Amino acid sequence: MESLNERQNLERFGQLVLAEPKLHDQLRAAANHKIFAALAVRLGAERGCLFTAPAVEAAVREQRRAWLERWL
Repeated sequence: MESLNERQNLERFGQLVLAEPKLHDQLRAAANHKIFAALAVRLGAERGCLFTAPAVEAAVREQRRAWLERWL
């Protein structure tokens, strides 16, 4: 289970991704989910948002599940 602080940092990083097209493009270029998670951790840390790769992977799963529940 991730800490509240980690979740807050991940949410803050998500807002930065939405606000910075270049950052968004960097993440979209990731070849697979493991590379995506590692890149997100590095780019987040560079911006003061500390979280782990497992937290990124969990957030992606949550978003995917929410999308499926909404559209299926």
